[in-house]
Amino acid sequence: MAGFFRIVEMLRKSYGKPYAHKSKQRFKKFSKTKNSKKEEERLEMESIANTSLFKLFTDFPLSSKTLRGLNECEYVEPTDIQRESLPFSLSGSDLVGAAKTGSGKTLALIIPVLECLWRSGWSNYCGLGALIISPTRELALQTFTVINHVGKYHDFSCALLIGGTDVDFERNRIGRVNIIICTPGRLLQHMDENEHLSCDQLQILIIDEADRILDMGFSQQMNAIVANLPRDRQTLLFSATQTRNVKDLSRVCTKDPVLVSAHERCVHATPDGLRQSYMVCEEQDKVNIMWSFIVNHKKFKIIIFVSCCKQARFLTGAFCHLRPGVPIMGLWGTMNQKKRVDVFQKFENKEAAVMIATDVASRGLDFSGVDWVVQVDCPATAEDYIHRVGRTARMNETGHAVLFLTPSQEEGMITLLDKANIPLKKQIANPTALMDIRPKMQAVLSQFSELNQHAQRGVVAYLRSVYTMRNKKVFDINSVDVTALALSYGLVTVPRVRFLNRNSANAKVMSINFLNKLAPKDHRFAFKDKKDKKAKNEKLYVVITKLAVAKKLLNKKIKVNVKKLFDEDGEVVKVKFVVCIGALLEFSMFC
Repeated sequence: MAGFFRIVEMLRKSYGKPYAHKSKQRFKKFSKTKNSKKEEERLEMESIANTSLFKLFTDFPLSSKTLRGLNECEYVEPTDIQRESLPFSLSGSDLVGAAKTGSGKTLALIIPVLECLWRSGWSNYCGLGALIISPTRELALQTFTVINHVGKYHDFSCALLIGGTDVDFERNRIGRVNIIICTPGRLLQHMDENEHLSCDQLQILIIDEADRILDMGFSQQMNAIVANLPRDRQTLLFSATQTRNVKDLSRVCTKDPVLVSAHERCVHATPDGLRQSYMVCEEQDKVNIMWSFIVNHKKFKIIIFVSCCKQARFLTGAFCHLRPGVPIMGLWGTMNQKKRVDVFQKFENKEAAVMIATDVASRGLDFSGVDWVVQVDCPATAEDYIHRVGRTARMNETGHAVLFLTPSQEEGMITLLDKANIPLKKQIANPTALMDIRPKMQAVLSQFSELNQHAQRGVVAYLRSVYTMRNKKVFDINSVDVTALALSYGLVTVPRVRFLNRNSANAKVMSINFLNKLAPKDHRFAFKDKKDKKAKNEKLYVVITKLAVAKKLLNKKIKVNVKKLFDEDGEVVKVKFVVCIGALLEFSMFC
């Protein structure tokens, strides 16, 4: 009997009060359901934000194919950025993520791509479904490699579009691709020129290292790319630093994005396992310290950062000829694409090696087992410093970073890094371990003329980079001893630096004008110029007329070049006699 009354009570609650009040009750129910939806969304977001529920990748609602790929790649526990971003990205929300370097952002953007296409039932015949944009070719290549390993059990086709490759080879095959990993320039080229590329069915857009993309001057290209994409899509934007330009880009690309910052409460902006220090030295001592560091760390994997491509090219070539006993490699922006890929793969496979690189290697590249990051040249900003040192101490490992500063750079740069919560300790070089390699450098440059030219261009390029820096409190071109810097590169003579010569010439003219304006106050040091009436002034120039030149030619019987001009009827209109005596003199005789 009690069970019967319980069923009646349930029915009464389900169907409400008597029939006469049903219309009013329906209206109330409708308003309640509308509010309940908002409440359910709020509760759902709170449950998603509870990252303590996701300790392993198996705790996420992932497909068996993705889990199988993660397991074979030995990805078991998610990192902080993966644990906090995946619940939102897998639910279909737009997301703006920020995390320290080496925290696993690449995997945090690859998993949503695979799951989004898998849930949509995407196949090879559905066309382009996902787009991943990277700032550099090396980062795009790395993302392409990781997605092929993790998603190898899915049936999606993936393509890599970067500069330095054959565009015609890509043009006819791009229409059958499901996932494109690219750089902004090459993607925009295909959008403008390739009729096979269609983005109408795009499901998800990924922008990796957004701050670097904008710093490299791709803001207009990014706006043009986003304008060609459908509005009904999911967008994920990842970056190691959140700048004003990144926020502006997120307003254009995303709709009500979820902001995820995995390490916003951390004390330091760099990884906890990174030991950082700086060393004060003069510009002309950097090459000697760099060489001594390499010789004393032969069993380690080292990345050395310099400012310019021409510097990296010269130092790589010079150190290879000097043979320090460890493989020396170079990576810079103007290098051929095939060589860049070869260097990338060789350095990845080495246990002990040295790579001299520019900032092209400072973003997103995940080299395994990097022990040291040496910044020979001071970075332009604190963000650049963070990205450079982020090549080591990745995925909760340990690493070391050393920064070379000149005495004029120390105060300004250390203050800048302190404001960014970057701790550095001052370190003094061991004088007994330093080696002077200037005689060896001069011998190598005298033997290889091409390397000598690279040295001259490297010096000029470095001076230009210092001269064009915005932060003049840190970068002072007047504090650089150009002669000593050239000698440290093994050069016997100082190369011509036009922009510095121009400034010095202007200063010299100003000083001369200033001295001329000064009136002599002491008669002992002031003499009036006396004109010698008997002396005859020599003529400084001689006027030569065309008639005199013609007579001289006739007397010497010199044949002149004759140039005839004809009209439409074939008659001679003009005859020119061209003679070269000292300078080119031209005179004409009309017929």
